[in-house]
Amino acid sequence: MTERESEPSLSSAPTPVTPTPFGKPWSIWFWGNLTSAAGAAFAVAPYHTAHLLKLPLDPSAEPWARGFGLMLIAYSVAYHVAGWTGARTYMRASVALRLASPVALSALVFTGCLPKVWLAIGLLDAAGALWTSAELAWRPKAKTA
Repeated sequence: MTERESEPSLSSAPTPVTPTPFGKPWSIWFWGNLTSAAGAAFAVAPYHTAHLLKLPLDPSAEPWARGFGLMLIAYSVAYHVAGWTGARTYMRASVALRLASPVALSALVFTGCLPKVWLAIGLLDAAGALWTSAELAWRPKAKTA
């Protein structure tokens, strides 16, 4: 047995990772691109981005806003990797988390902690979660060897 044959394959991993047999999961790619763009906007132009979201940004908070942008970019990489590898477990988990975000954002809006424009962000997140759920239901699972 050669060394290459003894290496575990991607399909035998605890959570099988297989290239998507059905093409790109567009909802995951869209969400990854959206969070990448938001992260880049906060990292490069935090004042303008905060103004668009109707959030006051104190000059002393600028480094935190830029750090938040970098964290958003890092977060979006997980969505791109899930899209590249077809990691359905991650995609299913993202549906649950993204359906919970409008509830949390609504609570923050109604308690006065966030402006009302954030309700639109929550609705966009919920729509994306439903889109991902529909894609997962419609597209067949990859066959394991």
